[in-house]
Amino acid sequence: MLPAHQVNLVDLGRRVRAARAARHLTLDEVVKRANFTVSWLSKLENGQLSPSLDGLVRLADVLECGIETLVQGLSVPPQHVLVKNGGGRIEEMGSKKSGMVVEHLADQWRNRAMHPKILYLTGQGNRGTPDNHDGERFLLVLEGTLRLEYGDELILMEPGDSIYIYAAISHTLLPAGRLPVKVLSVSYELPNRAGSENHPASHPAKPSAKRKSGR
Repeated sequence: MLPAHQVNLVDLGRRVRAARAARHLTLDEVVKRANFTVSWLSKLENGQLSPSLDGLVRLADVLECGIETLVQGLSVPPQHVLVKNGGGRIEEMGSKKSGMVVEHLADQWRNRAMHPKILYLTGQGNRGTPDNHDGERFLLVLEGTLRLEYGDELILMEPGDSIYIYAAISHTLLPAGRLPVKVLSVSYELPNRAGSENHPASHPAKPSAKRKSGR
């Protein structure tokens, strides 16, 4: 079955009915050629049924049109994306002993403005590839003590601590000690640079010396 949230079933049904009518085919003629039932095709044309991919292929063959003719442009974005605990897509950066493992939490939401992740930091964290991208970022330490090198600043964060930063400033995340660190990260990508000159962090003053904060 095609997930109902991926295709507008009402418009799909209308297209199937229009394609069938354009070829002067009755319901009976279509179902006999495609080995469907009249009830199945009737429900499909009325937007009450989510067809399988195989069913769409056979139907398009009988109607002498490509599948794209029936479904192109009918994609409907999901209203929500639910990811169960530990069910996100895992991406390893470096090694598990000395790097960062990323669990992506919203891959199914295309063209999203925010990018929520859970970061598992060990050893050197992301020191080999510091983050530096346009937009903003929110970090919340879930476990362990985080050492955040943000521009010329050194910030130590413990469980429950959070920070909201201007992500264009280079920043590195790594454990403050030997124990691994678990961090919730939510990045927001700005749609454009318009108005960025008014952003309080657009022209940050460069500290004259390295500062250290923490407990």
